[in-house]
Amino acid sequence: MSLPAPSGANGDLDPIVRAVGLERRYGDLRALGPVSFDIAAGSAVGVLGLNGAGKTTLLRILSGDLRPTSGSVRVAGVDLLDNPLEARSRIGFLPERPPLYREMTVRSFLRFAGRIKGLGRHALAARVESAIVRAGVAEVAHRIVGRLSHGYRQRVGIAQAIVHGPELVILDEPTNGLDPVQVAGMRELIAQLAEESSVVISSHVLSEISKTCDRVIVIHEGKLAADREAELFGPSGGELEDLLKTLVEETKTEKTTT
Repeated sequence: MSLPAPSGANGDLDPIVRAVGLERRYGDLRALGPVSFDIAAGSAVGVLGLNGAGKTTLLRILSGDLRPTSGSVRVAGVDLLDNPLEARSRIGFLPERPPLYREMTVRSFLRFAGRIKGLGRHALAARVESAIVRAGVAEVAHRIVGRLSHGYRQRVGIAQAIVHGPELVILDEPTNGLDPVQVAGMRELIAQLAEESSVVISSHVLSEISKTCDRVIVIHEGKLAADREAELFGPSGGELEDLLKTLVEETKTEKTTT
């Protein structure tokens, strides 16, 4: 199969993310790269791939949580490697396992998260209340995090990611483990976030990506396999599913012949 060529940046806006030659190695094992792409400000981009393809590695690098072996990343014009604190102040990150303190109440945890992210005393209260409302956790703000449902814990995780008002929000598998009603609610929340920030989201739910994102990046065996506007894959994500199935078959064939 001839894989689709990457389309590069989206539109004429200055990119919120510029990744050049990103590569991550663990000894002789190459987990990612090299990959290069831009993400336009104001866009919602989905990152898809098979298990072990390198999606989480990519998102961790973009968030500043993992340093690449080589390559560079700029976020809102700031070099993430040279100026990590300044760059990370512009980023909100929800890893696959939300970084929650289960013994705290939702509001106290978000105050703690806001202080860690550099919010001053005067801005903290307003930012926390804004994040509570935007993430849809107002009715549980007084409750202990560890006693919440999985869906609400995911929302609290998003609230901590946005409490400091980042320009870029990165969500790793935010719908993982949610029931259909919770998935629909998460989709609405992500759409609302995309109105105010640039969003990068990874997911295994192809239809959710096609409904939520403007653009889809497919990672396969650590490399950029496809980069297209989401609408080109169709509203159900069927063409994207066909692409992933083809990649699976090619991988099986390569392993059989080597």
